[in-house]
Amino acid sequence: MNCDDADTSCFWDKYIDIYRLSIEQLIYTHFFRDTMSSFFDNTKTVGIAFLIVGIILIVSAIFSIAMGFIEVDAETKGDVKDWTLYCVIGGIGSLICAALYTMFALKVFNGSMTAKIEILASYVRIVGLTVALGGIFDGVASIVGGQDAAAALAGAIMAVVIGLIIMFIASKINDGKETVGDSIIWIILLIAFVILLVISVLEIITIIGIIDGVAHLIIALFMIAFLFDADVKKKMNM
Repeated sequence: MNCDDADTSCFWDKYIDIYRLSIEQLIYTHFFRDTMSSFFDNTKTVGIAFLIVGIILIVSAIFSIAMGFIEVDAETKGDVKDWTLYCVIGGIGSLICAALYTMFALKVFNGSMTAKIEILASYVRIVGLTVALGGIFDGVASIVGGQDAAAALAGAIMAVVIGLIIMFIASKINDGKETVGDSIIWIILLIAFVILLVISVLEIITIIGIIDGVAHLIIALFMIAFLFDADVKKKMNM
């Protein structure tokens, strides 16, 4: 805005515009950017979310084992011939995976793991490991339970392959190299965490698994925030 020296009205309008912009900048800086930055810098918050998910997984695994000793109807059993072994073996696999996940969660929660890039890589790694282990135990449970062995074996192999791919991606996140592959992995992870975010929101909206939904919503938000962290982006060639 151009003002003549004698035009006091224009002068005050310009002064008010500058003042308004200063207030807006202050609000953005201190009440939005700094607050959100502080929130996502507090890794203990995501540690709590990890712990909640870990506890849910442990409870679910124990319930799966207990189901093997409960009499159920033929419709629930489906083509499973040995219901007890099927539930116990599958439940033990789920319990092992839940324990590994919870151990990771505790490291984040108690502060022994604080670097964003390390948390990101470790989270992806534990997901890959549990996918592979879970697939193996589920395959064994299905075979011992009397289901189609070929289908169970194919499912287990597929789970192991997917798990190994995820763990390979995890190994590249924090390997100290900045390559085109890192950039591709960054994009893949962003898409994966956005999908997790959407699924979590749907869980919350439908009230089905609302606690699990909220926990995974927090995890998804943190993982996305970690991906956009300047240091993480630099290390992943973005």
